[in-house]
Amino acid sequence: MRCSIAPAVAPPIEFIRGSGPDAITDDFAVRAFASGLGILPNFFDDLEQEFWAFRRRAPCILLPFTLNSAHRAAAGRIAAALEHEASTGIEPPYHSRYHVAESVLAMDLLSREAIRLGLIDDHLASLGILAMIGHDLGHDGTLPDTSRLEHYAAAEVAVLTADLGAEACDILRRVILATAPAQVPQNLALSRTAHPAPLDTLCALANEADVLASLLPELGWDLSDLLAQEWSAHDPSRAAVARSFNGRRSFLLLYANPSPAACSLGLDQVIARGLDAFEPDGAAALDLLPRADAMDRYRTRLNTIPA
Repeated sequence: MRCSIAPAVAPPIEFIRGSGPDAITDDFAVRAFASGLGILPNFFDDLEQEFWAFRRRAPCILLPFTLNSAHRAAAGRIAAALEHEASTGIEPPYHSRYHVAESVLAMDLLSREAIRLGLIDDHLASLGILAMIGHDLGHDGTLPDTSRLEHYAAAEVAVLTADLGAEACDILRRVILATAPAQVPQNLALSRTAHPAPLDTLCALANEADVLASLLPELGWDLSDLLAQEWSAHDPSRAAVARSFNGRRSFLLLYANPSPAACSLGLDQVIARGLDAFEPDGAAALDLLPRADAMDRYRTRLNTIPA
């Protein structure tokens, strides 16, 4: 059952570009959260459509209003650094500004629910959004076998946010380092304890925000293809796994027991539906079929499972 969010906790969001003249109003968030009627019944279906629509735009960095005024200047500096990286041609197929924008929107939505549940406060939520803006700064498209990329991003963000003070910078560092894939099981487990520490909750939300678009049932496959494209120059066999049915099943299983905030939004149901669609054939059997035939079988099964 999806829980409602009180209007006092969840005002409408407006998103603006990190640089450039264009403004973006996020109508999806307004529709989802602007009244006391609760979260939309087809929340994740609508979110997936919102992500599709955003990817038809020119890429940009999104800054939500829930990012508090004390953090906006720092967010602008990180956004400018991301724009500069893109302008020099350093923008991998998957870890692009589209990914950053989706992660920021996902973190905002997850944080709103975590605030409603009393798991984090507004200040920590704002720092979480700031961390997601910078969590892939300097990403070169190499494989995540170590936490080298996360350490680099954390160090760059520390320079750009030094004026926020030592405590805020330590939180940003911890959240960015927590986005390393190897940290996901521990972070999600800590978030599900009886009385999770707020920072443990925030780290789990960062993991989920980082991949929320990839967990969605249709967009996720396209993003897997982009990740495979990104990895192909470094490890073709890992790239093949990234876009395989077995690889996607393993990915969904990693997030199958989400944080309380994500469960409250219904993410656990989305993941369970994606896993159920592998049956009765099984992921390994689907990988043996021609790709188009296997995708047809998977989507046919997916469409028979209630959302």
